[in-house]
Amino acid sequence: MKPFTRLQMLLILVVLGVFPLVFLTGCWSSVELNSRSFVRMILLDKADDGIELTLAFPLANRLIPGQAGTTGEQTGKPYTYITKKGRDIGEAYRLIQSDLSRKITFGQTSVVVIGRELAKAGISQMLEFVAREPRFHINANIFVTTGKALEVTKVPIIFERFLTDILIAYGREHVTLKITTTDCLKALYNGGDMILPLLKVETKTIPSENPRQHDWLGTDGAAIFKEAKLVRTASTDEMRGALWILGQLKDAEVSVQSSTDRKNVNYMINKVKTRIKPTVAGEQTTIYIETRADASLISSESNVDLLDQVERKKLERGIEALIEERMTKAIEKSRKVGADVFHFGSYIDWHYPRQWKMIAPRWREQYSQHVKVVAQAKITIKRLGSVKEPMRVHKTSHMGEKQ
Repeated sequence: MKPFTRLQMLLILVVLGVFPLVFLTGCWSSVELNSRSFVRMILLDKADDGIELTLAFPLANRLIPGQAGTTGEQTGKPYTYITKKGRDIGEAYRLIQSDLSRKITFGQTSVVVIGRELAKAGISQMLEFVAREPRFHINANIFVTTGKALEVTKVPIIFERFLTDILIAYGREHVTLKITTTDCLKALYNGGDMILPLLKVETKTIPSENPRQHDWLGTDGAAIFKEAKLVRTASTDEMRGALWILGQLKDAEVSVQSSTDRKNVNYMINKVKTRIKPTVAGEQTTIYIETRADASLISSESNVDLLDQVERKKLERGIEALIEERMTKAIEKSRKVGADVFHFGSYIDWHYPRQWKMIAPRWREQYSQHVKVVAQAKITIKRLGSVKEPMRVHKTSHMGEKQ
């Protein structure tokens, strides 16, 4: 083989240098970052003729004081809400887009809030929009309100810069249920039964604000859905029972009465682990729910001897009974409306696929009337703190001697 000439070598080097540049072309459909408007939160309400859609946007020109020609002081809120009505979400979304100078994108959407009336009518349309929007964040948190979703925009933002951050923290700190769009899409595929966290807006006095009377946002139990429609609500205690069943509980405080003087002993619960296992024997289907956790003493109003093993076992059993009661109440609330919000059917399908094919067509009726659910809690008290006896005032005589 003849060696390459100098000209041939030069041509080869030029081709090798230029060829990779062909793959460095820009994207023809790209949109510059400063031409986008990022949706942080979606609020949905039922309108007379369709849907009322509200989108929450951060305002880039107000996020950093001193920029965009300002004097360094915050001249306005760093966010805004835009509301439009349409026959469906798509039409309302297009109407909002027609009023904006930037292209709307859902890549930063973290929260979806649904009004009660729309929840009762059904949320299938909302979930379809989420599933078809390629840029939508699949782990966005979903909430239901006791009134209109738009009411949450009236609450004062005190501890955070954005309302979205407050709602995200509710789920992150497990103050209430953490349910995402992914969870709801899975539930929709399996029949549409689901349980969502409930929000409420109430009037409170806030001393640091002027005027002092303000709407205040808080959690308020849970919303039970059957076939993607709101059919019932659960109380706060029942919602906490759902947290135990779903294994979402974190740093919960519980109080039980001692067997000696019936006064409260208060514990902090942590390291919660829940296991769900079904059994199918003939016509009888049983769901076993076993939850385990550690308990740490935080305060005691009782004179009970906390170092006594017998008394400790009684206190552990008292905590277990309280937890089992809450889990049972949450399950019974869903059974009354025939909504398998904890997806026990999926566990049967996994462990007993053949039997599930026969059970599935009449599962809601089975779950509501015939399925046996056994909730068991196992609590271990591990930490009593450095003080072994309850703190009490010791009375003394005038001579300084203890009585």
